[in-house]
Amino acid sequence: MKTVIGVDFGTREARALLADAETGTVLRSAAVRYPHGVMPGDLADIGDYDDALAALLEAMAAPEYRRSIAGICVDATSLTLVPLAGDGRVLCRVPGFESAEQAQVKLWKRHAAQPQADEAQALARAMDMPFLGRTGGVISSEWSLPKLLEMRDKAPELYRETDLAPDMSEYMTLCLTGRLTRAVGSLGYKGLWFDDLGFPEARYLDALRPGFAGEYAHLMRGTRLRPGERAGTLCDAWMKRLGLEQPVAVACGAIDAHTGMSALGAFGEGDVALIVGTSNVVCIQAGALREIGGICGIVHDGMAPGLYGIEAGQNCAGDMLEWYVRNAVPAQVAREAEDRDVSVHQVLCERVREPWRCGVSVADWWNGSRSAPCDLKLTGRISGLTLATRPEDLYLGLLQGIVCGTRSILELCEGAGLPVKRVVATGGMAQKNPLLMGQYANLLHCEIAVGDMAEGPALGAAIHAAVAAGIHPTLAEAHAHMGVRRFTVYRPEPERAEAYEALYQRNRELREER
Repeated sequence: MKTVIGVDFGTREARALLADAETGTVLRSAAVRYPHGVMPGDLADIGDYDDALAALLEAMAAPEYRRSIAGICVDATSLTLVPLAGDGRVLCRVPGFESAEQAQVKLWKRHAAQPQADEAQALARAMDMPFLGRTGGVISSEWSLPKLLEMRDKAPELYRETDLAPDMSEYMTLCLTGRLTRAVGSLGYKGLWFDDLGFPEARYLDALRPGFAGEYAHLMRGTRLRPGERAGTLCDAWMKRLGLEQPVAVACGAIDAHTGMSALGAFGEGDVALIVGTSNVVCIQAGALREIGGICGIVHDGMAPGLYGIEAGQNCAGDMLEWYVRNAVPAQVAREAEDRDVSVHQVLCERVREPWRCGVSVADWWNGSRSAPCDLKLTGRISGLTLATRPEDLYLGLLQGIVCGTRSILELCEGAGLPVKRVVATGGMAQKNPLLMGQYANLLHCEIAVGDMAEGPALGAAIHAAVAAGIHPTLAEAHAHMGVRRFTVYRPEPERAEAYEALYQRNRELREER
């Protein structure tokens, strides 16, 4: 038997599993919560991530499996920027920089670089830069370029000390192998690199800041690899630490949503994968290049070799629901949840009786809008509140706001000629919230197949590891052996179609009022 390890770094915790590379059977799994969580300014403590990687790999490398481990892959939220000094240390570990804001890990959802993003976007439009066609016409403050400009502008002394700017999964892969590799997905969706265009033109980057073209190329350097390709082998220090003797292949790093897509087997044109969690990522496979305004990225080989992966999504799904539970739910609801020893979410869902009659409409822009429209400066909206509105009505409105945001993305893609043929889903909320997934089926008017697998992205990472180890030749072949096989299917209710369509049109009008 050969086994592979998939490690998934989420926003608040990391997970890992050890899977049989022939059957996908999960042999071991573990999760580690980050002690510091999400820090002020949407920063992360690198020690949380390093400690989690060690704890998870040690948990997977149990003595009885050590001889069988053939591959490892790490995925992570993106773009989670890890600034490295010339000696390889994360910048916040350089003496004198420990508490400096710009030396810390910048999480994907940090939007402090919005002024730099606005400037870069305006200049790109003025200079008619071709890469804008691949990014929906925008530059997001979540991406590498604005985050690096933010450091350059606010902390030039720290910027001068920065030698490399990997995404979190690339940093972890570097730690495991000692080799500098970059993932086509991270570079394309978050770093403005495309296989036919390269990085943005030097005249544009130097117009942003003199000398920035050379700086950006240096910070973003590294061997570029496609999903499932081998980044190297596990280095001697890790081999010794884990008690391993046989060489272990390490796949190139990957974006967490994309490994979730691999676990679900979404490898056909028109396949849509929803990864529903803290945020909501919408991944769509296309057979040909399609530039779609309002959709934040399309990258050749970005999610699976041979296809054009379209990445869109919503910044605030689980985060928005958590905001409501923490800040706006009446005490009586919290008490009922405590008395019953269940979550507040469960209590609210159980109270919903006729979801098709919801009078509350929500635009889910609590953390800006990533797609349709691409505008991170937007803020959330609620309409339809009355004195008769109950806590569960507002909660339902939030759920439906998430789904309507997804539908607006899919309609934009269909309008550009990309058919939506199949919708599959994974992620924490897809598993834990049946009411939400039922709303997806009814508001999208199609079946939604939710993978019966709590650690979808981690399983997808294991699939990437199996390809990197040479056990399976392609991601699709690896999925055929290892992927999710059982799905819970949510189907629309035809008798409620008219009522749900009215809900969507009302939500659409709210979004268009911006």
